Amino acid sequence: RDDVMASMKRQRREDGSHGGDGPSPEDLRELRDVIIHCDGSVNVLGGLSKDVARDVPVLCEEATTFVMECVNELPVKTPVYATLVGLINAEAPEFGESVVSTTTDALNEALKAEDLSARVRARILTRFLVMLSAVGVVKSDEAIGLLENMLLHALAEAKGGKKGWQPRADWIAYVALAAVPWGGEFYSKSEYVNQFENVLDLADEYAKKRTANPDSATTIIKSADGNEIDWFMEMHARLSAARTNQQWNILSIPAIAEPFVDALAKTSNAHALPMIEITTIAYANHAEASAHYPGRSILRILDSNFTEGTGNPDAWGPLERFVAEEYIVDTIWAFEPGYRRAAVIPATEQLA
Repeated sequence: RDDVMASMKRQRREDGSHGGDGPSPEDLRELRDVIIHCDGSVNVLGGLSKDVARDVPVLCEEATTFVMECVNELPVKTPVYATLVGLINAEAPEFGESVVSTTTDALNEALKAEDLSARVRARILTRFLVMLSAVGVVKSDEAIGLLENMLLHALAEAKGGKKGWQPRADWIAYVALAAVPWGGEFYSKSEYVNQFENVLDLADEYAKKRTANPDSATTIIKSADGNEIDWFMEMHARLSAARTNQQWNILSIPAIAEPFVDALAKTSNAHALPMIEITTIAYANHAEASAHYPGRSILRILDSNFTEGTGNPDAWGPLERFVAEEYIVDTIWAFEPGYRRAAVIPATEQLA
């Protein structure tokens, strides 16, 4: 990829204009290719971020589009793209503002829809916003506030007690809590730790309000002992254990590369979140609501020896299995037939 970046630099004028007509189609194809294949290494992230930051006046819209394609279609690389945006934003805040605006617009649309793609995108985009707060692109208190608002909405639905309230309320709470592993380590050590603790308190309160009722449709393979676990309570138990043990460091979530930590911490270019609306959707009964918002699948294809700690200081924490399952669900969705036909980034490129 260094050859591609060098080619882009040669074609670009010293003023970053790419000539009077701006970047050529070939420039854009090369930029998209480099972003797709960004591996998160210090050299690639450092070089790519500087190139894009310099060209933001003429490439902002296109670069935003390319990054958002990758965020939506390569969600296992969320930390990589969050770091890339953070580095560019530190030098060119208008790019960070563009990404935040595009992300929140997409999240608003996803939160209103009921189809599978929208449900998955809502989770991925919320995760991305949480990570953007950890790299100085989004104000941390507002990112945590988004999680709080989602849980408050779920609680309001539970207290309202209308017919069929729980499936969508569970889903809204899941969207919020599924993002916590990607921000827990940062938030637990930040000045916003009390606000983060409130998110976990709201999760506890909601867990007490809902009805624990294992849904057979969310069980991929039945347990050997016949004791089926409520998917939400299983997730909540893992978050509670991480909170109690202060084990927010997730080995399968790449940490921000050391050379970038100080630069991102010093940036003052964090942006406010635009309004994100969480609407109430009425259903005639639980069955109708469940058809639109089935629970999260519990996967039993991973042996617990690979995902559960053994008690030693270096053991994996309680959230490792949850994150691994989230990665699997992301990947399964990426190859779902209806989605695959419409994919912007072909599978061959995703796996390259």
